[in-house]
Amino acid sequence: MLPLRSGWRLGRSAACFSSKAKRELVARYSGEYPEKLLSKKQKTPTHMYVANAKTAQRIGQYLEPHLQQTSCDTVLELNPGAGHFTRHLLDRETQFRKIILLESMDYFMPRLHELHTLYPERVKVRHGDLVNLWKLVFMDKMDNGVRVAELLHDVPQRPFTDDINMLVFGAVGSYAFFKHLINSLVFQTSLYNLGRCEMILAMPPPIYIHLTCDNEVGYLIYRSTTVLFQILFEHRFIAKVPREDFLPLQADYKLTKSSKLGKVRSVNPEYLYLVKFVPRRNLHELCSPQDLIALWFFIKQNMVSRRNRIIPNLEKWVPGCGPRLIINPHASEPISPTYPDESPLKLPQYTIQSTTMSTRDYFPGINIYTQFGDLRPSQMLTLFRQFRQWPEYQESSFLASMENALLKLETANDEQSLEDVVNLPEEDDLGPEELIEEDTVKPETVKKAKAG
Repeated sequence: MLPLRSGWRLGRSAACFSSKAKRELVARYSGEYPEKLLSKKQKTPTHMYVANAKTAQRIGQYLEPHLQQTSCDTVLELNPGAGHFTRHLLDRETQFRKIILLESMDYFMPRLHELHTLYPERVKVRHGDLVNLWKLVFMDKMDNGVRVAELLHDVPQRPFTDDINMLVFGAVGSYAFFKHLINSLVFQTSLYNLGRCEMILAMPPPIYIHLTCDNEVGYLIYRSTTVLFQILFEHRFIAKVPREDFLPLQADYKLTKSSKLGKVRSVNPEYLYLVKFVPRRNLHELCSPQDLIALWFFIKQNMVSRRNRIIPNLEKWVPGCGPRLIINPHASEPISPTYPDESPLKLPQYTIQSTTMSTRDYFPGINIYTQFGDLRPSQMLTLFRQFRQWPEYQESSFLASMENALLKLETANDEQSLEDVVNLPEEDDLGPEELIEEDTVKPETVKKAKAG
């Protein structure tokens, strides 16, 4: 199999992708991939496929030390397509006894069913779209359906505090997918209601930077989703893989000088980041399942603007609480890297190591000017824990505000209103299009977000 490099690369003008090059590409891969994945470049494909066997082999080499460390015998491959990476999973016969292939395109289903015929006990094939799982969750909520249960029928179920129940492999370019994973953990629904599955995914750099940056990168990137992701998940960067080795190809673009995300979107645009992440085993010790929604709402509400000041904001819910935060007699508990063998020097720009979380990681010297954007995720968790333990908490207006937001969530009557409620608008809020496309944030979008 020839590698997917035919004289044109990411960053060249659209003219380079000539009609002749298109015809050659279609002729080369027409037996494996549908024409719509070959004949058109896309800015932000939500579903991506490993293009050739050479790429699959390289990814397998990157993952070898990580796969040796796991005892999990069940894997799910997201959009296996032509099955290049599936062959590496099948070769691990003694390790992976159950392989679930979840494909969203009809084109690939006959070939995948052939694998089931060859390995009827090991390979299970399902037709469905895991990337847009949040839509199935919404539709089930509207009509009491069982779409999610049917899609995840073959996934083993384990208690949350046990070892991981499944490994998930794939390439995903959907920001909404990662936000759904956060909501799945918080609201204890969908995928993470079955156990702590570990994901090893190839994803666009801007999304990974957004999820794993620190508060020094700037308020447009370090947002409530960043804080929630780092509290809920352990994460690790594995390697960079060329974007041109995945289909569909990425459209050419040029960053404009006025782009607010220029410094982030200019980081490794010709690559995808191969990463792994898994929910923290001790998550329910850090925050009880009953308080996860309150933690979610606390972070969402206070991070509407990173410039919000901590004491004035909390005194709206618990008047006079400021001195308790200023005069803190408790010693702070340090946090440490989750993976001590990981070198910070090898991490992508603007990203940080995964660390442990603590409910005693106090921000040093809080005063009336300290902002929520000054807190790292562990310090935000500590602040919520303090707030939760105050005697006024049960009678505070915070709970009434949260119940009102959840009531709106229950009565949402379409997909857009559901997204508006679940993802509370933030100042200068960035949607998935702004995060992973080259377009600048339109002024009317910013005004609308601020008004919200």
